[in-house]
Amino acid sequence: MSTNRRVTVDAIAPGQIVLGPRLKYLGLTLLLAWHYCLWFVPGSFPAHFLLDDRITFAWLIALTAGGAVPLLLAWRLGRRRHLAATPRLLWPVAATGSAATVALTTLGMRSASVAPAYLAAVVIGASSGVLWVLWGESLARHKARFTLERVAPTYGVAMIVLVGGTYLLPGWGAPVVDALLPLVSAALLHLHARSLPDAQYPRLLPAKVAAAGVRTIAVVTGISFAAAFASYYTVAIVPWDVLGQVQNFFTYGILLGAVMILLLALLQAVPMWRQSTYRAYPWLLLFSITACVLYLAETKFQAGAFLLALAISSLFEVLLTMYMGVLTRHGYVPPATAFALSGGAIRLGILVGNGTALVYERVPGVWDVLVRPTFVIIVVGLTVLLISMVRQEYAIDALTQSPQSATELMRVIASVAEEFRLSEREREILALIGQGYTASAVADSLVISPHTVNTHVQHIYAKLGIHKRSELIGYLHRQG
Repeated sequence: MSTNRRVTVDAIAPGQIVLGPRLKYLGLTLLLAWHYCLWFVPGSFPAHFLLDDRITFAWLIALTAGGAVPLLLAWRLGRRRHLAATPRLLWPVAATGSAATVALTTLGMRSASVAPAYLAAVVIGASSGVLWVLWGESLARHKARFTLERVAPTYGVAMIVLVGGTYLLPGWGAPVVDALLPLVSAALLHLHARSLPDAQYPRLLPAKVAAAGVRTIAVVTGISFAAAFASYYTVAIVPWDVLGQVQNFFTYGILLGAVMILLLALLQAVPMWRQSTYRAYPWLLLFSITACVLYLAETKFQAGAFLLALAISSLFEVLLTMYMGVLTRHGYVPPATAFALSGGAIRLGILVGNGTALVYERVPGVWDVLVRPTFVIIVVGLTVLLISMVRQEYAIDALTQSPQSATELMRVIASVAEEFRLSEREREILALIGQGYTASAVADSLVISPHTVNTHVQHIYAKLGIHKRSELIGYLHRQG
């Protein structure tokens, strides 16, 4: 009986929870929930209008810090260094973010000066950016797959429960939840980092092999930035009087995005609808265009444009993060770079879109002259990007797969040999191993002794920093 009880306890150990195929993404989702619960739920600022100038500008400041800090971190780390979730870094960052959240919702709203609110917003954005990169690094070490069937249920359900639940809380319940979210995320990250202490980061592909991936990453990141810009320009430009309870519409938009990603996951589960997750990108762009057209069509459609734009922006954030996670697993970019781009592109796109709308609203004479022409320009621009995205679909999808042909495999092997300065004999042996040859088969093919083959293999391992055959084959085939 004692043995059975021990097995039961082991089965529900915290380390096992944070490594579950779906729950491992919960901590990352909590960071997004922190952002949405704080800035999109009216109750987060009791007795204050959610679109009050102080809150609006604090949000824009937090977006700036949340987008810029991860990019600066990635630039400082470069290709070879990593940011580990050590307790000395993790807990101060999370605690500072939590304290800044408390300060923003209390002192920041009551002070005669705007400085406390804006300073708290900087700290919130910066701490969320650091936690975002730390989660990216930890998930990369644990070879997270970032498939829709794994990520979508966690994200969708968590957003509905947390954003919807926070919306329903009375009094100061919402600010309390807001302050707890970064701490809970940090606790899960601490468990995540401890659960596999010896896990290795994905091995980066040679620069020449990774170049095609970097180009596609630039395209996808640019399109995501443009979509976030278009979405939040639409959100910010819709007149409040067409929305009625405008504060509530922000919550509704995030909940709609959560429902949409759950529906997308359900479609993926149907065999006749199953396809690459990233084929959804063109459809999201089409929905972004639809939101703009709804605004231009008639006033009665503008509430729908608001909700659709807000929901689509949240979906772009999730899909871009998933895509970057997959490319990290395959070794195209370092984890910090991938997650900095996924967070930075969306946050800065939102900043520019919302900022543009604010300028149009507050500069006399600009609204009547530029609002509708800007929408026309956005629709044309998104249409061009949609065509580009459709053309890029194969390239986007191909990067997440193993080499599909012998020619592509040989190209990878040639790049590996060049970057790691393999001898001609080592290159020959590497090519045969990549094709599935055993050591004895390699010896027979090259007419050399098995001992000589094993000596060369050990030299290859040493030069590449690899320890066993399965790692080498996985690296050559971009299997992470």
